[in-house]
Amino acid sequence: MREALSRVRVVLVEPQEPMNVGAVARAMRNFGLSRLYVVNPPPRVGPPWAKEAYWLAVHAEEILDRAVAVASLKEALADVQLVVATTGRPRELYPAPVVPAWEVPAHVLSVEGEVALVFGRETFGLTNEELSLAHVIGTIPTAPEQPSLNLAQAVVVFAYELFKAVEGEGRFPREELAQVAALEAFFDDLGRYVLEIGFTDQNRFPYAMRRLRRIFHKARLTPGEVQMLRGLLHQSRYQMRRKDG
Repeated sequence: MREALSRVRVVLVEPQEPMNVGAVARAMRNFGLSRLYVVNPPPRVGPPWAKEAYWLAVHAEEILDRAVAVASLKEALADVQLVVATTGRPRELYPAPVVPAWEVPAHVLSVEGEVALVFGRETFGLTNEELSLAHVIGTIPTAPEQPSLNLAQAVVVFAYELFKAVEGEGRFPREELAQVAALEAFFDDLGRYVLEIGFTDQNRFPYAMRRLRRIFHKARLTPGEVQMLRGLLHQSRYQMRRKDG
């Protein structure tokens, strides 16, 4: 089961402090994770990664050396089958099922392909648009008197839960899920369709799409199912055009 950790990438979105990046690398090393992606890091962070990052990356310098800097979150998720976004902020409606940290490993270990654990900015986390890319949203219950964790602490909790599940050698049936790019193409099609048929309007569109994303993320769509759903939408459009003609 340890090989499952090699399929997991940790994605940091716009981290603002180089020492936090180094501390994340050390936390990853503690629990068997080795692949770090950094989205749109400011120049003071890197690349090349700041010396302050290496100060905190004790025995995890290699993770920093191999860390991949990308321009956007979508680029970091291009070939990923399962996206677990993390948040500590309550929202009116999440676009994906919400689970506590200890339930995340069951989702991660049940897929065959690449997995991303996505962590947001130190100041305000992930935006609603970034959360919309997630299949599952992980949270860490905390005391209400001090609900926020720093970036490395959050990574430690999720990495520990995943490592514990792997070391326990639990058996999770594997399935192949549709990659992020295929799902986003489907959601683009679906968004145009619900507007065309009058299911919603431009004002209510973001809310409607968050609810629809949540429904389809719960379904854990396979590549073939996404292809079938896109075909259904395209055929429906074709028939509507024929009737209008």
